[in-house]
Amino acid sequence: MVNLAYIDGGGGVASPQNHPQTHTVASGEKLSDIADRYGVTPQAIRDANPDIFQDPSARRRDNAQSGGELIWSGDTLNIPAAPQSVTEEPVDSSSVNPGFPSPDSEYKAGNITFNPADGTIKLTQEQQAELANSRKEDPFGIEKPGTGGVQFELTNKREYTAGFANKNGNTEVSVEFVADVGVKGTAESGKKGGLELEASASAGTRFKYKVILPGENRDPAIAATIDPTDPSTIPDGATITMDGQSFANTAFAGSFKHVAVQSNRLEASGVTYSVTRHGDSVTVLTGPTEVIESFQGMGGKWGDITAIVGRQDILSDAKLQAATFDLSNPDSQAAYEHFLWSGQVAHETPGVTDAQTVERVDVSSQTRLKLEAGPFGVDLAGQRNTGAFVKTTFPDGSYTYAINLQYSDNVPLQVVQRFDASGNEIVSERTYSFTIEAGETEAFFLNEAWSGQFRGDGPAEAGKVTVTFTEAQLQDLMTQTHGAIQATAVDGQPTSASHDLQSLVGGYGGMPSQTTLDFAINLVRNLGTGDPRLFTETLSRISDGADGKLAVDSHGEPIAMEIKNG
Repeated sequence: MVNLAYIDGGGGVASPQNHPQTHTVASGEKLSDIADRYGVTPQAIRDANPDIFQDPSARRRDNAQSGGELIWSGDTLNIPAAPQSVTEEPVDSSSVNPGFPSPDSEYKAGNITFNPADGTIKLTQEQQAELANSRKEDPFGIEKPGTGGVQFELTNKREYTAGFANKNGNTEVSVEFVADVGVKGTAESGKKGGLELEASASAGTRFKYKVILPGENRDPAIAATIDPTDPSTIPDGATITMDGQSFANTAFAGSFKHVAVQSNRLEASGVTYSVTRHGDSVTVLTGPTEVIESFQGMGGKWGDITAIVGRQDILSDAKLQAATFDLSNPDSQAAYEHFLWSGQVAHETPGVTDAQTVERVDVSSQTRLKLEAGPFGVDLAGQRNTGAFVKTTFPDGSYTYAINLQYSDNVPLQVVQRFDASGNEIVSERTYSFTIEAGETEAFFLNEAWSGQFRGDGPAEAGKVTVTFTEAQLQDLMTQTHGAIQATAVDGQPTSASHDLQSLVGGYGGMPSQTTLDFAINLVRNLGTGDPRLFTETLSRISDGADGKLAVDSHGEPIAMEIKNG
């Protein structure tokens, strides 16, 4: 959260607090400005000051008619406590995503599948028992000599997946198990190139266990020593996530004259449990989950060789209870044990914090190329777009709404909105965050944009960097972008550089101007690259021409933003 501290009319520091405050109105101050400073709505201040806002005196009414405000310089306002959605941060629920398919490419040889990006190896043990085998004279009305007829088989499949990989500066150790039974039917008509159909339906269970250890190249044997319900066995900073689900799966594959299609749909439901240790405390999330996974593709089939291009979509939903328990506190430890067996949070217990309800929806859409040649196969992952929509509700009824978007490998965006218990947004607390892996060049461009000076000093360093804008700061950046468009035009005519910037803010070719949310999305989508250099270079270019002229003497216009390393 980005909070700006202001000096109030009484000479004190004004900022959102979890307790009531007072504010002395300074000359020229507006009610909306005061509300923004304290992270509350103007109506909340009106309700807290009936002596002013319900004052029937003619002087107040006359002042409101002439100046539009009932408040006067020198008035002392009661400021109510800011909603918990403003004063507290939502719990990090990114460890919860109950969808199982990997977004990375996989390579198959016989019963072994290897995923180099995830560091996983999958072993498949599948048995098939013939249930019935009947030949029909004319199953599809196109009987030819040598037709394969119709066959039915029972299927009994077991998959075991183990993984070890370095990701985001951590070590991930994972184990998955899938077991299902079902029936598969196949039909052939004609020789090779004729009609071939395969359909199956199955049901089963699956389980996923993942341990995230802080730091890279940690000993994977540590994961085997952890009991997720015993915090003393969890290393400091580690996260353990378990997902158990039952599922039903239907699949269809067909080919005719070398044209092949595939379709697969899986529906699953279950429970997730995630625990993170930090010192003497643990943060726990648990609750029911639902998942829908679908693949639709088309391609070709030549004998034992099949090539299918399609799209895989995953939609998952989780409704979670979350809380942090200080296990050095006996009361909090008892509340933790109560939470484990009941799923209920005694949020008023000493030592219990961050009691929240989290509703999380994750979506993923990805192109995939599936190649099979006998026992060998390749599942190549293509462009993937992801989104997460997270509503976090606090005990006082206020809530945050977070949108996480990433287009292909572009810079990810997170938008966080904060609402009071009545559903009114505290617009001044809205934030837009962009996270990049910065090299020296990217850090250089960020510091240029932040300082408005060529080779200027700034806070950005090489490594993981998060750039955050408030609503007001992003509106200012849009204004600066319009200035840079003017600066990069030649004799009033657009250039490729000005056209690229114009695509961010809209308003050309009869297109409407963009909202701040549209602008933020365009910054991570219209730049069209997974290279964070273009994102940071664009900010530097906006700073350079923000006043409508290209910078002179290596000075541009600083861009107001928060830069956080790590």
